[in-house]
Amino acid sequence: MEGGDFNNNASNMKTTKQQPQMGLFQAINLLLACVIGSGIFISAKTVLDYSGSYGLSILVWIFCGLLCIMGALCYAELGCAYVSSGGDYTYLKIAFGDFAGFVRVWIEVVLSRPMIVVLSVLTAANYLIYWFYPTCPPPTSLVKCLASFLLLIVAFINLASAIWTNRLHLACNYFKIGSLLIVVGAGIYQICRGRTENFHEPFENSSYNKITKALYGGLFPYAGWNYLNNTIDNLKNPPKTLPRAIVISLLLCIVIYLLTFSSYFTALTPNEILMSDATAVSFSERVSPLFLYVIPIGVTMSCVGAASGNIFTIGQMFNVAGRDGLMPHIMAMKHFESNVPMIAILFEVIISFVFLFFMSNIDRLIICCGMINWIGILCASIALIVLRYTQPDVPRPMRVPLIVPILFIFILVVLIVASAVTDSENITTSLILLSTAIPGYVIGVMWKKKPKSFTKKYNSFATTLQKLFFVVPDEHVA
Repeated sequence: MEGGDFNNNASNMKTTKQQPQMGLFQAINLLLACVIGSGIFISAKTVLDYSGSYGLSILVWIFCGLLCIMGALCYAELGCAYVSSGGDYTYLKIAFGDFAGFVRVWIEVVLSRPMIVVLSVLTAANYLIYWFYPTCPPPTSLVKCLASFLLLIVAFINLASAIWTNRLHLACNYFKIGSLLIVVGAGIYQICRGRTENFHEPFENSSYNKITKALYGGLFPYAGWNYLNNTIDNLKNPPKTLPRAIVISLLLCIVIYLLTFSSYFTALTPNEILMSDATAVSFSERVSPLFLYVIPIGVTMSCVGAASGNIFTIGQMFNVAGRDGLMPHIMAMKHFESNVPMIAILFEVIISFVFLFFMSNIDRLIICCGMINWIGILCASIALIVLRYTQPDVPRPMRVPLIVPILFIFILVVLIVASAVTDSENITTSLILLSTAIPGYVIGVMWKKKPKSFTKKYNSFATTLQKLFFVVPDEHVA
């Protein structure tokens, strides 16, 4: 393999065409699995902290869900017109060129996914440690050590076998659903008992000067609504199935999040929610001692599943970007027996550890991850309008009214600009992290004529990795 570019053999990658197998029910199930994860357990405190009241928090949850539906409809048109497992990476690459596509891949594999993984394992660690520190914050070093241990377990399972990983995801989904049902059921029971005092003045102490932070916190649990675009070629009748699945799934998410968030207020005051690092456990402790031993395990498994899912699904992004020469081809290689993209997974785990030890503040991670993600989504939405005019002859089986992407883009621009004004620290951090894509693109893609010594060392390093991890190019995997 030559090392002059990220991938000189990309044009030789073989693809296979399979018959679509996913109907509406399966698509909804996939989206719910992707969207409903650790977010509702992570973001509830963040949304309340920056909105100040139950009433304003509820409006934030609803607004964020409706905003995601608007964005998802824009993605549905793009997905039906440009069928590719690369998702919005493909749309940006077609509309604006290689650099835009590279930045989108960079956001996913170097910034967004590792941040979500770290958020998940940190939340899982906080919930497990809560048993031993119920009345005071646990030591930061202990939380990081336990989070590191959980990350290593997730990495080992993902590297060992795709079958084991899928079994882990299935088990985590059961725990996730069980935890949500317990919280919601207990909340309804509390309301039936008359525990409604925290709802009497819902907008008391509302804070509007930090609403942008609250919105980023509220948007985080909806992350994953655009993942269906990455498997659109497996959908039956995409023009109908894709938008229906998106709208139904996100409406269900809005209802579930409202019920879960409201349930907390049937047993906890706003101040008690803000003081707790494990809101669901604090809630369970008030409702029933039995739940105190069940909920932490359920939330931990849900968070572990979210971390594993983000690591597991990143292989496809590396595969498509490696095919196009925008990522090292070695990243797209898979184990010759297990078919696991081992180098890609190891890369994600290493980057996750970097974020874990150098940027482990949960609130800041949520906001920076949201800012970076939504900048990428904004660019993809702009690409929708650009492609309508630059490629008018491309068949568009689904076409949303132009007002939808325009309004969506306007809201995102206002949100990002407001963040720059009111939250300069986090927007600066986000832009600095985004700027790391520039040297990556210059060195990896633009620099075509690399010195022979560099090429030789790269080839030697890539060959060593292939031998060490028994990985082969995807087209050679049986």
